[in-house]
Amino acid sequence: MYASSRVAACAYCSAHTFAFALRRGAKPASLTGYRDLREEVVFTVAEAMARVPSDLTTSQCVALTEHFSTEDVEWIVLSIGLMGFLNKFMDALGVELESKSINEVGALLTLTGWSPGQHAEVDVKIPNESVLPKKDSLGTYFRVLQQVPSAIRLEQHWTTDVPNQWPEAGVFLEKHTGHSFPILSHLRHKRVIRALTTVLRDNLDSEQSEVGLTAKCLAGFVYATVVKNKTSEQEARLIAGRLAPSLDETTFDPISRFAAKPSVEDISSYQQTLLDLSELPGMSKRDAAAILLARAASSSPARIDPKLLRDISPLLTPASIVELIVWLSVQQLLQRLGSFYAVTKVYEVQAECQATPNRTT
Repeated sequence: MYASSRVAACAYCSAHTFAFALRRGAKPASLTGYRDLREEVVFTVAEAMARVPSDLTTSQCVALTEHFSTEDVEWIVLSIGLMGFLNKFMDALGVELESKSINEVGALLTLTGWSPGQHAEVDVKIPNESVLPKKDSLGTYFRVLQQVPSAIRLEQHWTTDVPNQWPEAGVFLEKHTGHSFPILSHLRHKRVIRALTTVLRDNLDSEQSEVGLTAKCLAGFVYATVVKNKTSEQEARLIAGRLAPSLDETTFDPISRFAAKPSVEDISSYQQTLLDLSELPGMSKRDAAAILLARAASSSPARIDPKLLRDISPLLTPASIVELIVWLSVQQLLQRLGSFYAVTKVYEVQAECQATPNRTT
């Protein structure tokens, strides 16, 4: 979680996962560069999955399976994937990093090149020595357990009638969103499948969306283009065909060229860009603002500046902006999971071919 947060350039999540690891008993040295073999394997996989585009290799995946059980591998991959959501959300919204976290781990993290960045005031003072958090006690676990019953009730309320296994989850999503999201077929933990299925259904529910599904479909397409994920680009087009039929197929090509720009800073005029995008077939000014925000937020770290916010604020409400950032965060979660299972699928096919002798007829 910490390694992927550092690669994603989310200073907020880096600080919190660093402290979280210390509370769970990790040694400070293992987080600052002195790791044993198992730790190094996990770090390497996490960093590769978090890079854009991912550069995860078959050998890295094999090493992970050699050092951990199948169940543990899935939990490790899920933790990296789910941190993808938090990395994007906390970074893009610029959530303030608490002074307590800076005091706990700031001094140690600065040794690795970390700084709080946009998550703290420019003149924030980082202590010369960290007041490291103590390892969690039985009291900590007891306080957490007290919250479990209400958390379970809330989860059950949100996920009622949602399938918890594949292929039922895929059929359910196909019915509600027009796409089965086959990435879920790789998962085995039922609560995770149900949770992700619920998230995807709710995010693509027109009755719950304030910004509109056209804008969300386009935002997902922009993110996929920025991270150079061709599979996700194709999926975004398929979903748009079902949920945003007003979009013309020719609209995607100019949006793809726009999203492929090296950075949002290359855009000389946000107002002119909004005008140009809104004139594309099937597009509204609100959709154009969503695309502009998505391009700025899809970078790691996000490149959302005050001028951009001023120019899009007449077109997007605060709730719409948060909704779009949530959807982009979901895209990053799926991107990380996809990067791992795409590599392991190739490895499994290769292993099967090697295990099957050539046959002649």
